[in-house]
Amino acid sequence: MERVDAAGIVGGGVLAGDRQPPDWERRIAERSEQHYRARLVQRLLVAWAVPGNLLLIGSAAMALSLWVSAIPAGVVFALAVASMALSGRFVYQQHFKVRAVESELRALECAYRENMLDELGSGDLLGLHKRYRAQLPDLVERYRGEARRDRSKDNVLQAVVIGGSIIAATVTAVSVSVVDVRGVAVALCLVVAVAAAFAGHAKYRYRAVACQQAADALDREYESVELRVGRYRRFDSEHEAYAEFADAVESLRAEQVRRLPSTAADGIGQ
Repeated sequence: MERVDAAGIVGGGVLAGDRQPPDWERRIAERSEQHYRARLVQRLLVAWAVPGNLLLIGSAAMALSLWVSAIPAGVVFALAVASMALSGRFVYQQHFKVRAVESELRALECAYRENMLDELGSGDLLGLHKRYRAQLPDLVERYRGEARRDRSKDNVLQAVVIGGSIIAATVTAVSVSVVDVRGVAVALCLVVAVAAAFAGHAKYRYRAVACQQAADALDREYESVELRVGRYRRFDSEHEAYAEFADAVESLRAEQVRRLPSTAADGIGQ
């Protein structure tokens, strides 16, 4: 039985078209699943590192402010310090694991698209439009990656604002009777105010929604032109359909640049 290598070559010849795409899709699906699991672990670690540690620090501050015996307060502080150190280390390690899986996934997708581009050729305008479409997933993934990063930043800031507000309110109430913790209450209120102001100025949630909407719109155009649905159902020839597709994609990209000038709007057709 002939062996199939990673490049899709059988006994010195290129693998037949009816078998190569499923092989590429299987490998891409496996890496996508690995990426999803790695991202899930990363989110859980970030949740531990930010709101979890804030709760531990707040508990330690409460134990100290209520003049609980020195041993429980010291234990809580030790747990908070150990938790911050461990969570920081795990978040750091998981970050590079996610990057490694993303690199493998991008390499597979790039190789798959290069194979498609070689088959399409570039001898006429229709071929150029099809090559343009084959490169579109790169831009879609860039928008979705930007949306994920902005959502993560917004979630971290909101966690600081919400968790810090709860802890600050508690410490402030305690400071009425315990004068020594008033400085802690002021510091917590300052942190919450800075986080809220930065979140309002950066508008990470708005940026994430805009990038996700642009990615979804481009993805719909990518599928619609191939299936001849939506705006493309009225075209009988591929030339007209793909010309309309190129115009629609360029319009969406231009709209995204107007909405978010600092986002990565370029990525194909250059």
